[in-house]
Amino acid sequence: MQTPHNYVPVLFASLLQPIVDLFDHMEKKEPKGPNEVQASKHENGYAASIAVLTVIVIESVCNRARHVYGLVDRNGAVQTLRELQAGGLADDVEELFVLRDVIAHNHIWEAIAEDDTTGLTLVSATKHPSYGDAKFNRTVDLEIRQTRRLHLDIFPARIHRQTAIVVLQKCVEVLRFLENSDTRLVGSTDPHIIWKSRPVAFYQWVDEL
Repeated sequence: MQTPHNYVPVLFASLLQPIVDLFDHMEKKEPKGPNEVQASKHENGYAASIAVLTVIVIESVCNRARHVYGLVDRNGAVQTLRELQAGGLADDVEELFVLRDVIAHNHIWEAIAEDDTTGLTLVSATKHPSYGDAKFNRTVDLEIRQTRRLHLDIFPARIHRQTAIVVLQKCVEVLRFLENSDTRLVGSTDPHIIWKSRPVAFYQWVDEL
């Protein structure tokens, strides 16, 4: 007779390969980065998708950490990292969640753009007042439409390849921090993914982007 055992499902490890696959698809489109107004639809769409899934990875692994430590409240990833003395990393992650909200809720802006010899330029942009919350107001510089610490573009159409890379780098920083704090929190050391038909450590893959 088999012995029953505890099973606690968490998603973060299952999301790593889909994130890598999305990045591969984005690279095949040869992203060029944004002008003042927007990135290409392919770059914007893939980068936004990568960013959202990567933030879900962070939330998932932080939820695992709370479970391992027997914490029963529903404090999110940012508060979890603060409780674990992550310092400025928690503030950086808060900006990732602001970006997640910008994408997931499709913050609406009204903008005026014009064409010049270098492409589209932005004349003005105003966010609809019904979008954003306290953390948005705390972390975003509306004048330049970026977060204050990581300089993430929060004008939705300008989310681009480098935005995705910064989010991935911060995700790996979170995973390494948790792993170094307590090996039980991540559950496996530097999980592997498939990149260009060969296995690569996920942390290494992100480090080399």
